Amino acid sequence: MRHDPLPPFQTQASLPDLPFAAIDALIRAKAAEHGLALHDGHGRSTWCKLPNGDEFGARMGPTGSILYVRAHARDRLHGLADAVTGQFARHLPGQRVAWSSLDRPGAFPPNFSLARVAGVTPVGADFLRLRLEGGDLARFARDLIHFRLVLQPPGAATPAWPVIGGDGQTLWPRGDAALHRPAYTVRRIDPVAGWLETDIFIHDGGRACDFAWNAPPGTAVGLTGPGGGGVARGTTLLIGGDETAYPALARILEAAAPGTTGECHLFGARADYPLPPHRGIRVHHAPGGEAALADRLRREGTGAARIWLATERSRLAPLKTAITRDLGIDKARAHLAAYWSA
Repeated sequence: MRHDPLPPFQTQASLPDLPFAAIDALIRAKAAEHGLALHDGHGRSTWCKLPNGDEFGARMGPTGSILYVRAHARDRLHGLADAVTGQFARHLPGQRVAWSSLDRPGAFPPNFSLARVAGVTPVGADFLRLRLEGGDLARFARDLIHFRLVLQPPGAATPAWPVIGGDGQTLWPRGDAALHRPAYTVRRIDPVAGWLETDIFIHDGGRACDFAWNAPPGTAVGLTGPGGGGVARGTTLLIGGDETAYPALARILEAAAPGTTGECHLFGARADYPLPPHRGIRVHHAPGGEAALADRLRREGTGAARIWLATERSRLAPLKTAITRDLGIDKARAHLAAYWSA
């Protein structure tokens, strides 16, 4: 039996042919994989609570199971439902996941909005700061710091944007109209003035880089989210990442309380990205130093209250092994993210 209030927004999907034991096992596996708080309703329901208070779970139905998500904001409800569908659908052969929707089919999803390019400014040697303007940005100023740019394919004559499908899920354009959806960090935002800025790492073949270099002011872009993790907080921090994580590291340093201590490791080739200074957090530049940090952690351990590390997938692997297997640090204490794959 639960004693805390339910999040106010909820949607559900009936799965009449799926035994509750099957979906219960999937939810428990996801909780273990991501270090989520797991709750049990006397064997008749199971749910996971996310750090922001949103949750997903399932309960026994009249026949089969009922999958549900609950959230504290409408846009987060829709995004969480899409995420749960993506995580579970491949494990549910023959099961149609149709969510009860708060929005009419054909409308924009509540976690999607349009913005326009206001300008682009170089930041250091490796980044472009893209400023976007729009009237629906307040949700990006909340606790989650990541979002997705939604870009039209090159040469698209008529823009096509996502809409809500008849099953309550986001229906994305396909084929030649498929949209590019890279994830970025909100670096700075003023929702009252109607703008946000994100820093794009310049690299060969990057479609978002090409877009930022060439898009004239006023060009329309889509935004989905927010999503991903929030700002890591703790009395002592062990944080680090390559260039793709520098903007998120900047957000963490800005948010750290004055008395916070710890280390910030920069694994990128250069370290001229403008990180906010923090008296108690030492910054180390060690290009490609993920494996060396992993070796040090195995030898010395860490007393950090919170660990946040994000880099290329193969370079993250030794850190994950050292932290979760060798040191046995709980996943709820350590955020270890593969931001890209070589």
